Amino acid sequence: MNSLTPASYRVEYRAAASDAPSARRVIDVEGFDSYVTQELSLLVRFDGERLDIEAVPHVPLVLERVLVRFSHAYSQRESVLHNGYQSWTTTAWRSVWRSMRGLETAPRPIVKTYALDAIGDYRFAEYKMNSSRQHGYTYAVLREEGDHVLVASLDETRGFTRIETDASAGTLTMETECSARELPEGETVAVASYAVVAGAEAAVYDRWFALSGIQARPVRPLVGYSSWYRHYGEIDQDKLGVDLEGAQRAFGTMPGQPGFAVEGATLLFQVDDGYCKVGDWLDVDAAKFPDGLPALARRIRSAGFLPGLWLAPFVCERESRVFARHPDWVLRDDAGDPVRTGFHWSGHYALDTLNPDVRAHVASCVRTIVHEWGFGLLKLDFLYGACLEPHGGMNRGELMADALRLVRQAAGEECLLLGCGMPLASGFGLVDYCRIGCDVGLDWDGPLYLRPLHSERVSTKNSLGDTIARAPLDGRAFGNDPDVFFLRDDVKLSERQRRRLLETDARLGSMLLTSDNMGEWDSEQRAQFQDAVRVLVGRKAPR
Repeated sequence: MNSLTPASYRVEYRAAASDAPSARRVIDVEGFDSYVTQELSLLVRFDGERLDIEAVPHVPLVLERVLVRFSHAYSQRESVLHNGYQSWTTTAWRSVWRSMRGLETAPRPIVKTYALDAIGDYRFAEYKMNSSRQHGYTYAVLREEGDHVLVASLDETRGFTRIETDASAGTLTMETECSARELPEGETVAVASYAVVAGAEAAVYDRWFALSGIQARPVRPLVGYSSWYRHYGEIDQDKLGVDLEGAQRAFGTMPGQPGFAVEGATLLFQVDDGYCKVGDWLDVDAAKFPDGLPALARRIRSAGFLPGLWLAPFVCERESRVFARHPDWVLRDDAGDPVRTGFHWSGHYALDTLNPDVRAHVASCVRTIVHEWGFGLLKLDFLYGACLEPHGGMNRGELMADALRLVRQAAGEECLLLGCGMPLASGFGLVDYCRIGCDVGLDWDGPLYLRPLHSERVSTKNSLGDTIARAPLDGRAFGNDPDVFFLRDDVKLSERQRRRLLETDARLGSMLLTSDNMGEWDSEQRAQFQDAVRVLVGRKAPR
C-alpha cells in the first residue's frame, strides 16, 4: 500500500476585536513546515508518526479552522474504515471508492418531524452522493491486503476531529474543531495532535493509544440481563422480579460459587428505560414501582447481581416536569428555539450543560441514584445531546468532555459508567464500558422503508458489523458493549443469526447481556450461553 505523504495545511483565523470579513486571514502552507507572520506563529512538528500543531498569537485572535492534508495514491483494492460520529453511527470497512450517504434520500418532512438530523452529524457535516468522499471522526484506517495505515487524533477533549478520504482527489484531510475562545497575545496553544502509523492491525491500534497516553479503566467482563429488549418501556417491579428470578436460575448452573456467581465476571442486572419521564430521574412512577427503586436495587444485590440503571442525563422529554418547570434549562438555538435531540418518547430536547442549575440537577440525580439508591452501574444514554450545538465559548468536543467529567465526578470512581449514544473518543479512559454499535432489533435489518434513513437506525445486521469494525477499541479505550443477544424464539431472527450474534459478542466485546427471561431457556439454550460465557471470561482472564 502506498504511504501517506504530507501535502499542506491551512489555518483560518480572525482578529479578536472584529467579525468583519476584512478581519479574517487565511494561511496556506505547502508541506508541514512551521510558519510565522506578524500576527501568528504556527509551530509544526512531524516525526513521521506524530504530528503536532501549536499556535502562538502575536495579537489577540480567534482560530476558526485548521486543516491538515495528506496526499495518497489510492489503489482499486484499498478499503477504509471511518469511525462513525457516535455509538450508533454505522462503522464498517468500505472500498475507498464508494460514496457516503447522508439524509439526501430521506423525505424532508420525515427528517423534520422525527429530528433525524439530530442523531448523527447531519446538521454540521457535508455529504456528497456519487463521489468517492467518505468521512468519520477521531480515527480512520486504510487497508490493502494485510497492510494498515491508521490516522487518528491524540486528544479529542479540545475538539472533535473529522477525517475525510477522497480517493478521486488522492487526499486525506484531518480537521479538528477550534476553540471558540479568544487567544491572548503570547499564549502557546495546542491546536491539534495526530498519529499516523503503519503496520498490522493490532500494532497500529497499540501504537495510537501509546502515543495518546490513554489507558482503559481496568474492568471485569459484565454478564447478565438488561430489561430493554424484553419489555422496552413497559417495565414494573413485578416483571423485573420475574426476570431476576429467571437470571438466578440460569446462573445456578454456571461454574463458580453455588447459586449465581461466575468466576472472572461481574453479574449485572440492568433496569432500562420506563421507570420515569425522561429528565425526571428521581420522580419514579409509583404505580410501576410501589416499593421504590432503592428496594429494587437491594433485591438485585441480594440475588448476587450488580444493579444497573439507565438514564439520559443531558436530555429531557417534552412531557417531563423539567421541561415544563425549567424552560431556561433547555438549550436554545440562534433563533431561540429549543434544540431537539430526537423523536423518542414525547420528543426530547438538549439541556444546557453549561447552565449552573442544570449541572447541579444532573450531579444531584447521579449522586442520589448511586450513593443513596445503591445502583453500581449507570447506563448513560443519548449523550450526544450535550454537544449538538457549540455554545458558551466551547466546541462540541469540549462540551462532551466537560459533561462526562461532570457525571464521573458525581458518580465517583467506584461506580461503573456505560456510555451510549456518545461520540466514542469522549469516553476513552473515562467510561468503563461503551456501546460501540446501533441498537439490535427483534429482526435482522428492520423494515425496508426505514433503511434509506439515518445511519443510526435500529438494525441487528448493522450492530453486528459495528461490533466487528470497532473490536480493536475493546480493552484499549474501554470495554466494548456490543448490545444484547437473543436465544428466545419469539424474535424474527433465524437460529443461525442468533448464534452468530451471541458468539460475536463473546469473542469481541466485554459485555454479554440478554433481555430474555433466562429462566425460560431450555438446556440447549443454557449450554450455548455457558459456552459463550466461557469464551468471554477466558479472553478477559489476566495473562
